[in-house]
Order: sequence, then structure tokens, then C-alpha cells
Amino acid sequence: MSCEATVRGTASSEALPAPTLALLICGLGFYVGWQTVGISPTLFPQPHSGASDVLEPMSYLQTALFLVMLLATGWYAHRRRNLLSSRLIVILAAVLVFASTAGMYLCGWVLDVPVGAAVFSLLAASKAIMLLLWAECLCRVRFRDALLCVSSSYVIVFALCLLVAGLQPVPALVVHSLFPLISGAALLILRSDRPFYALQGVPVREGRPFAHLPLRLFIGIGLFGAAHLLVNMLSETKYPAAEELQTLIAGLALSICIALLATRRSDKFNFTILYRMLTPLIIVSVILVLTLEAGNQQYEAFIIGLSWAFFRIFTWTLWCSIAMRTRAPAACVFAVGQFTLTLCSTLAQLACDTFLPVATIPLPIMISAIIVLTVGTSAFVMSEGDVRRFFEKRSIAKNKLDEAGESVAQSVQCAAREYGLSKRESEIAELVMRGKNNVAIQESLYITESTLRTHLRNIYGKTSVHSRQELISLLLSYIDDGE
Repeated sequence: MSCEATVRGTASSEALPAPTLALLICGLGFYVGWQTVGISPTLFPQPHSGASDVLEPMSYLQTALFLVMLLATGWYAHRRRNLLSSRLIVILAAVLVFASTAGMYLCGWVLDVPVGAAVFSLLAASKAIMLLLWAECLCRVRFRDALLCVSSSYVIVFALCLLVAGLQPVPALVVHSLFPLISGAALLILRSDRPFYALQGVPVREGRPFAHLPLRLFIGIGLFGAAHLLVNMLSETKYPAAEELQTLIAGLALSICIALLATRRSDKFNFTILYRMLTPLIIVSVILVLTLEAGNQQYEAFIIGLSWAFFRIFTWTLWCSIAMRTRAPAACVFAVGQFTLTLCSTLAQLACDTFLPVATIPLPIMISAIIVLTVGTSAFVMSEGDVRRFFEKRSIAKNKLDEAGESVAQSVQCAAREYGLSKRESEIAELVMRGKNNVAIQESLYITESTLRTHLRNIYGKTSVHSRQELISLLLSYIDDGE
């Protein structure tokens, strides 16, 4: 059994049950769908003119508050090690996001109360909490299922966008407002699902300082996001709403294809293919923005939809991979990743809103700059070797467990000396590292289930980890150090 398939409980060697996996996909899809639906300036109902004049500048303040809440929630997760353990946080996050959406629509779309719309728009920064809650949930699945979960969630995202685009204004506002409540309900159900919740182990309140995170990869994702935003801004004035539907259709089709590929070839899938295709898709979309004339914008919209969907699926999958391979909590990894992405995209937005209108840069020069930014990011900031190391570390770890032999026992002994593990705890840690489930460990050591869980809780507390995957990664690091 490989270490990536190890989970806590009687079904630790098995994948998540289909209903639990479906609930995870749907809940994440409704959250990301809520974020995505309101982006379109043509497919979604627009606010009254008074509210619109206030909401546009307030968007930057909301972004700043969102970044602050990302850092604050990430720090809290670092200390607490488990956001999902608090029912209050889950409920509060869902209610705040719902209240911000419903209140903003009431004040800015139904009524014309600009001040109220502005206040509720700031409250929408609470989406940072829901983002990190879903990050924790997503990183509980086996790595081989991460791409399936992310791509399937984006199938739901684009389907929801098409659904809302086909509704009348008032029903569209009501339906969109309900998305956060549906997503929050899914979080609560998953939290009550004992096999799923047990995957995280026992939360540790005193966390270890941040492990080294691959900041170059986070910066690369941020620069790719800025390039995507610039391409969208250059193209969004060239085609009407009917063509924008092509963007959603392209994203839906691509997400379905990736989900089907992940379902059928999850064990053999080369995740770096997403990275190899990302750069060419961005460049092709940029070239189409430059070359296509009026009447052919459906092709431009379609390729931009493919590029954007690829970028989002790749980003979430990479963040999952990093979270599963570092000692930092998943919420901290996603907080750093989303912070960098949002910051780079916001700076690009500011440049477009303030500098570019005054500078009057010709379109060919803008296109060339975006291509240089994309190629430079791909070559220097986010090289394929860096990406491959994260996506292939699971298979490397598996080979180490198969071939290391005595090194496994030695790594456990080193960890036991450093963290003060008892002899019995060391034996259990070694069996966990070798991929044994709870039943196998109980039979091997002739102990009861309650005794085993007590020992596991003590091991997690002493080593400052909160799941088997983190414990295995910690023990594997001693093999790395020994080599």
C-alpha cells in the first residue's frame, strides 16, 4: 500500500465513499461558482447606476480586506491546525457570505442604496474563511483524487454560470445568493461525516513554525493570473454577451474532459501536462486577441475560456499538491497561494485602470508584453522542474518506502529521539509509515482500538502534525536528510 492511500480509520486503505466525494465536489463547486457568477459584466444583472458608481471603487477596498482576512485566517489555522474543527467558524463563514451577497443585491440591485451596497460588499471579504475551509476539506482526499475533485467542481461552476445566465434578473439574484448557504451546508455535513472528518486526526493547538514553502511557484501562479486578467480586459470589449457564452461552454467542456481523464487514468496521469499546456494556451489567446477581426470573436472567447479553466484547475491542483507535501497546514498553503494570486491580479487591474488609459500603449505592444511576461514566468519563475518535483514526490516517496528497508526504521528512531516518542509510539509510527491501517496495527501489536487512538493522538501532539499524511511526510523527511 502506498503512503498516499493511507487514511485514518477502518477504511484507511480505501478511497472516500462516492456520496462523500460527490458532496465534497458539489460543495466546493457551489463556493467557486458563487465567486465566478458575479464576474461577468454582460451575463449577470447589473446594479443601479448609483450603486455601480460606489461598488467599483469599493472593490479595491474589499480586495484589501480580503487579503487581510486571508492572512489572519491562515495564521489562525497555523496555530489551531484545523479550521473545520470549529462548527462556529463554518456556520459564521457561510452566513456572512450569504448575508453580504443578499444585502448587496437588495441595496444595489433591487433598491438603490449605494451606502448599503458598499457596506455589504465589504462583508463579502469573509469569503476568505470559506476558501480556506474548503482547502482543508480538499486536502483530505488522496492526492490521486485531487485533480478529479477540482475538475469536477469546475464542471459544476460553469454549469451554475450557464444556469444563472439563463434566468431572469430577480431569480438570478436569488439563486446566486443561495450558493453560499448550499456550500456551507455541505461543509457542515462533511464535518459530521465521521470517516471523512477522522482523516484529519486530532487538531493540535500549538503548531510548528511554517515549513519552507515554494514561494517561486506562488509568484509564478500570481504572474500567470495577472497575464490572464490582462488578456480578458483586452478582449472583453470586443465581443457581446452571446460570445461570452462561448467562454463558459469552453470551460465546461474542458472541465468535463479533465474530470473524465482523471477518473479513468488517475494513477497514471502526468499532472505536469497541465503546466505544459498552460503557457501555449495563454499565448494563443493573446495572439487571437490581436489578430481576430469583428465577427470571429467566438473563437477568441472559446480559447480564452479554455485557457482560464486550465489555469484555475492547474492552480488548485498545484496548491493541493504543495499542501500535501509540506508540514504547513493546508489552509496556510492556500492562504499564501491565494494572497499572491489576488495581489498580482489586483496590481494588474490597477495598472489597467490608471496607467494604461493615460499611456495609450498600442495594442501590439501590450500583446507582446503579455507574451514576454508569460514566457518569462514559465522559464524562470515557474520552471517545469519545480512543478514536476511537487507532482512526482508521491511516487518518489512510495519508491523510498518500498526500497528504503532499514532506513524506514532509522528515520522513525531519529524522529522518536527528537520528539520524545515512547517505544510503543515509535512502533506505531513505523507501521503508519509503512502504510498499515488501524486494524493491521491493532493485530500486529495486540492492542485495542481505543489504545491505538490514544497513542496516535499522543504522536500527533508530540510531532505537531494533524493527519497521517503529515506524519508520513515528516518521517520521510528524515530519509531525505539521511541521503
